[in-house]
Amino acid sequence: MCLSTILKYSPRTLKRLKNLIRGREAYIITQVPHNDDIFISDYLNVPVMCPEPDTAALFSCKSGSKRIFANAGVTMPPGEYDVYSLPQLHECLAQLITENLEVTRWLFKLDDEYDGRGIAYIDIGDHLHCYQWALKEAARYGEKWKKKWAQEAAYIKIHEEVPTLLTQHARTNNKNVYATWEIYLEAFLSQGGVIEACPPSDSVTALTADMLIEPNGEMSIVSLGDQIHDDSLYTCWGLSVPQSSVEPELLNDNLFKVAESCRARGVIGYFAVDFVTFIHPKTMAQELWTVDLNLSYSDTAAMSQLLKFVSCGTLDVKTHFFDVPPPKVEEKKLRRRRLKEEEAPPNTKRYAVLSTKLFHTNLSVVHYSVFFQMCRAHGIGYDIKEKQGTVFTLIDSFNREHLGMLSVGDNLQNVLSIFATNLSVIHQEISAPNMQGDSNFRPVIEDIEAILGTTVENAEDEEEDKEEEKEVATT
Repeated sequence: MCLSTILKYSPRTLKRLKNLIRGREAYIITQVPHNDDIFISDYLNVPVMCPEPDTAALFSCKSGSKRIFANAGVTMPPGEYDVYSLPQLHECLAQLITENLEVTRWLFKLDDEYDGRGIAYIDIGDHLHCYQWALKEAARYGEKWKKKWAQEAAYIKIHEEVPTLLTQHARTNNKNVYATWEIYLEAFLSQGGVIEACPPSDSVTALTADMLIEPNGEMSIVSLGDQIHDDSLYTCWGLSVPQSSVEPELLNDNLFKVAESCRARGVIGYFAVDFVTFIHPKTMAQELWTVDLNLSYSDTAAMSQLLKFVSCGTLDVKTHFFDVPPPKVEEKKLRRRRLKEEEAPPNTKRYAVLSTKLFHTNLSVVHYSVFFQMCRAHGIGYDIKEKQGTVFTLIDSFNREHLGMLSVGDNLQNVLSIFATNLSVIHQEISAPNMQGDSNFRPVIEDIEAILGTTVENAEDEEEDKEEEKEVATT
């Protein structure tokens, strides 16, 4: 049961809450808006900052978010939403493949799932028999391929193959939830879903942005981050904050368009928007697709607020830099420095890597006092003066195997390295040769190592380009 439902059937707790907030200004922030939130709000006589439960349910689903995006006029991936029947699924997929032959992977998303649980996909490049023929037909027609009469023959052939194609080659993303395509298809047809193009690129970056619409209608950006994925491309385990993949002006423009569309439909409170960005193989231009909407106070928003609290920093929404106050310098040191050369100003920019989805089954047998002694022994901690280090969030005393971690530093590469090192140290300390436990630490560490390898290559390429420019300038 959700927290509000538990509170509803606990009069003693409700009375204690009423006494605690008596004479104070208070309001309720929900995760997923629920009718029992309204009951608690009435009982405590405090407002609740969220949309109506029916509104949230309508637009938080995958099809509902597409309607928000369409009204906002932002760029979305090619696709169809409100798909509820098998003939409609076959017809829509065949039409989408015909119109977008450059897309070789198509995604299916359940309306009421989250965190990559309700995703399935189909790769058509190797399995659709008439695909190469369709490409030749499209090349022969050229610009005329956009006309329906030019696509008719290809659509008929593709539509004939689609049922067999799905049965034999469709795959689900989360095998623990939907083991086979048949099980997934039953759920898809019972609750509905969307068909969506996967970006036609090998290098795709996903972003998450949290926003707030206040009761007076004012809109603001709360946090921005690049998603970090583990062994699944559709499951995010954490964020690097702030985002550095898209130009701030472009991302802000899309965010406020979506926020305006939400506000017009009576949405208030916190919500999160997901994007993907990539370089289009034909135009070689950067594309930004708006892919998902979550009308709730997310874990990333909560961790971003924690980041602001421990660092006293602020997010510059125009430049997407996260800045902290410069350290205070004592007067004696200032007098000494006047006699010396001027020193470089301190670096006030900060980067962070955060996650609430870390788990290790061995953590359940480790007392928190022992855990923090272990961290102290290995130098894992947070420097309040330098505004750098690591902070943990203990998710739940009854689910001790889950852990949240926030690492802060003045360089993104260093922060990623610190995050991976912390996980490696914790795993070694709480594991024995005969008791390794179940954990997602290893995939996370491997993913960070891959990212660090990529950033090193990029840095080397930039140095080579600078050297070439110097040689050209000298010549």
